[in-house]
Amino acid sequence: MIRMLRDWGAAIVVGFAVFFLVDRLSTGADPTGDVAPAFELQNAAGGTTKLSDYAGKMVVLNFWGSWCGPCVQEIPEFAAWAAKNTDVPILGIAQGSGSGEKLAKSAARLGVTWAVLESDPAVLSAYGVNVYPTTVIVGPDGAIKRVIRGAVDADGLDRAVVASK
Repeated sequence: MIRMLRDWGAAIVVGFAVFFLVDRLSTGADPTGDVAPAFELQNAAGGTTKLSDYAGKMVVLNFWGSWCGPCVQEIPEFAAWAAKNTDVPILGIAQGSGSGEKLAKSAARLGVTWAVLESDPAVLSAYGVNVYPTTVIVGPDGAIKRVIRGAVDADGLDRAVVASK
Protein backbone atom coordinates (compact mmCIF):
# COMPACT_ATOMS: atom_id res chain seq x y z
CA MET A 1 0.00 0.00 0.00
CA ILE A 2 2.79 2.43 0.91
CA ARG A 3 4.65 1.59 -2.29
CA MET A 4 1.49 2.28 -4.34
CA LEU A 5 1.03 5.67 -2.63
CA ARG A 6 4.69 6.51 -3.24
CA ASP A 7 4.33 5.57 -6.94
CA TRP A 8 1.17 7.68 -7.29
CA GLY A 9 2.87 10.56 -5.50
CA ALA A 10 5.84 10.37 -7.87
CA ALA A 11 3.49 10.24 -10.87
CA ILE A 12 1.66 13.34 -9.63
CA VAL A 13 4.92 15.25 -9.09
CA VAL A 14 6.16 14.30 -12.56
CA GLY A 15 2.79 15.29 -14.04
CA PHE A 16 2.94 18.74 -12.46
CA ALA A 17 6.55 19.21 -13.57
CA VAL A 18 5.64 18.34 -17.17
CA PHE A 19 2.60 20.64 -17.05
CA PHE A 20 4.65 23.62 -15.82
CA LEU A 21 7.46 22.93 -18.29
CA VAL A 22 5.04 22.78 -21.24
CA ASP A 23 3.27 25.92 -19.99
CA ARG A 24 6.60 27.77 -19.69
CA LEU A 25 7.78 26.69 -23.14
CA SER A 26 4.44 27.46 -24.81
CA THR A 27 4.58 31.15 -23.90
CA GLY A 28 7.72 31.53 -25.97
CA ALA A 29 10.36 34.18 -25.55
CA ASP A 30 9.28 37.61 -24.41
CA PRO A 31 9.64 39.92 -27.44
CA THR A 32 9.40 43.10 -25.33
CA GLY A 33 11.99 45.56 -26.59
CA ASP A 34 12.32 43.92 -30.01
CA VAL A 35 11.38 45.80 -33.16
CA ALA A 36 7.81 44.86 -34.05
CA PRO A 37 7.84 42.58 -37.11
CA ALA A 38 6.53 44.34 -40.21
CA PHE A 39 3.37 43.04 -41.84
CA GLU A 40 0.90 43.78 -44.59
CA LEU A 41 -2.46 42.08 -44.13
CA GLN A 42 -5.83 42.06 -45.86
CA ASN A 43 -8.37 44.07 -43.94
CA ALA A 44 -12.06 43.28 -43.64
CA ALA A 45 -12.90 46.27 -45.84
CA GLY A 46 -11.14 44.64 -48.80
CA GLY A 47 -7.89 46.61 -48.78
CA THR A 48 -4.55 46.06 -47.13
CA THR A 49 -3.12 47.45 -43.93
CA LYS A 50 0.57 47.67 -43.08
CA LEU A 51 2.06 48.17 -39.65
CA SER A 52 4.23 50.84 -41.25
CA ASP A 53 1.03 52.85 -41.90
CA TYR A 54 1.22 53.63 -38.17
CA ALA A 55 4.91 54.59 -38.00
CA GLY A 56 5.54 57.15 -35.28
CA LYS A 57 2.36 56.23 -33.39
CA MET A 58 1.65 53.90 -30.53
CA VAL A 59 -0.58 51.07 -31.77
CA VAL A 60 -2.35 48.18 -30.04
CA LEU A 61 -2.36 44.85 -31.88
CA ASN A 62 -5.04 42.48 -30.64
CA PHE A 63 -4.73 38.90 -31.90
CA TRP A 64 -8.16 37.35 -31.52
CA GLY A 65 -10.72 34.99 -33.03
CA SER A 66 -14.50 35.08 -33.23
CA TRP A 67 -14.44 31.45 -32.02
CA CYS A 68 -12.48 32.37 -28.87
CA GLY A 69 -14.61 32.90 -25.76
CA PRO A 70 -12.11 35.11 -23.87
CA CYS A 71 -11.56 37.14 -27.06
CA VAL A 72 -15.28 37.80 -27.45
CA GLN A 73 -15.56 38.66 -23.74
CA GLU A 74 -12.86 41.34 -23.98
CA ILE A 75 -14.38 43.09 -27.04
CA PRO A 76 -16.67 45.38 -24.99
CA GLU A 77 -13.66 46.30 -22.81
CA PHE A 78 -11.61 47.19 -25.89
CA ALA A 79 -14.54 49.15 -27.34
CA ALA A 80 -14.88 51.18 -24.13
CA TRP A 81 -11.12 51.82 -24.08
CA ALA A 82 -11.02 52.72 -27.78
CA ALA A 83 -13.85 55.26 -27.36
CA LYS A 84 -11.78 57.10 -24.74
CA ASN A 85 -8.40 56.74 -26.47
CA THR A 86 -8.96 57.70 -30.09
CA ASP A 87 -5.30 58.71 -30.42
CA VAL A 88 -4.10 55.10 -30.06
CA PRO A 89 -5.31 52.87 -32.89
CA ILE A 90 -6.21 49.24 -32.35
CA LEU A 91 -5.66 46.67 -35.08
CA GLY A 92 -7.63 43.49 -34.49
CA ILE A 93 -5.82 40.62 -36.19
CA ALA A 94 -8.40 37.86 -36.51
CA GLN A 95 -7.35 34.21 -36.72
CA GLY A 96 -9.69 31.63 -38.20
CA SER A 97 -12.63 34.03 -38.34
CA GLY A 98 -13.24 34.23 -42.06
CA SER A 99 -12.24 36.86 -44.55
CA GLY A 100 -13.58 39.95 -46.26
CA GLU A 101 -17.30 40.54 -45.86
CA LYS A 102 -17.79 37.51 -43.59
CA LEU A 103 -15.11 38.81 -41.21
CA ALA A 104 -16.53 42.34 -41.32
CA LYS A 105 -20.04 41.10 -40.47
CA SER A 106 -18.77 38.89 -37.68
CA ALA A 107 -16.70 41.70 -36.17
CA ALA A 108 -19.61 44.16 -36.38
CA ARG A 109 -21.99 41.65 -34.78
CA LEU A 110 -19.54 41.21 -31.90
CA GLY A 111 -19.15 44.98 -31.40
CA VAL A 112 -15.67 45.49 -32.82
CA THR A 113 -15.24 49.19 -33.60
CA TRP A 114 -11.62 49.16 -34.79
CA ALA A 115 -9.81 47.97 -37.91
CA VAL A 116 -9.96 44.21 -38.41
CA LEU A 117 -7.29 42.37 -40.37
CA GLU A 118 -7.09 38.78 -41.58
CA SER A 119 -4.35 36.91 -39.80
CA ASP A 120 -1.47 35.15 -41.50
CA PRO A 121 0.57 32.23 -40.11
CA ALA A 122 3.84 34.11 -40.70
CA VAL A 123 2.61 37.09 -38.65
CA LEU A 124 1.42 34.84 -35.83
CA SER A 125 4.80 33.15 -35.79
CA ALA A 126 6.72 36.43 -35.95
CA TYR A 127 4.83 37.74 -32.92
CA GLY A 128 4.97 34.40 -31.08
CA VAL A 129 1.18 34.21 -30.79
CA ASN A 130 0.06 30.88 -29.40
CA VAL A 131 -2.52 32.08 -26.88
CA TYR A 132 -5.76 33.85 -27.70
CA PRO A 133 -6.30 36.64 -27.14
CA THR A 134 -2.83 38.17 -27.21
CA THR A 135 -2.39 41.93 -27.13
CA VAL A 136 0.85 43.58 -28.24
CA ILE A 137 1.56 47.26 -27.65
CA VAL A 138 3.92 48.78 -30.20
CA GLY A 139 5.50 52.12 -29.32
CA PRO A 140 5.99 55.10 -31.62
CA ASP A 141 9.61 53.95 -32.05
CA GLY A 142 8.38 50.66 -33.56
CA ALA A 143 9.48 48.56 -30.58
CA ILE A 144 7.27 46.09 -28.75
CA LYS A 145 6.56 47.69 -25.39
CA ARG A 146 4.28 45.12 -23.82
CA VAL A 147 2.75 41.71 -24.53
CA ILE A 148 -0.40 40.61 -22.73
CA ARG A 149 -1.34 36.95 -23.14
CA GLY A 150 -4.95 36.28 -22.29
CA ALA A 151 -7.94 38.57 -21.90
CA VAL A 152 -7.49 42.10 -20.56
CA ASP A 153 -10.08 44.59 -19.36
CA ALA A 154 -10.19 48.31 -20.19
CA ASP A 155 -8.34 49.30 -17.01
CA GLY A 156 -5.62 46.74 -17.60
CA LEU A 157 -5.22 47.87 -21.20
CA ASP A 158 -5.07 51.49 -20.09
CA ARG A 159 -2.39 50.73 -17.48
CA ALA A 160 -0.35 48.79 -20.05
CA VAL A 161 -0.54 51.57 -22.64
CA VAL A 162 0.28 54.31 -20.11
CA ALA A 163 3.24 52.27 -18.82
CA SER A 164 4.42 51.84 -22.41
CA LYS A 165 4.59 55.56 -23.21
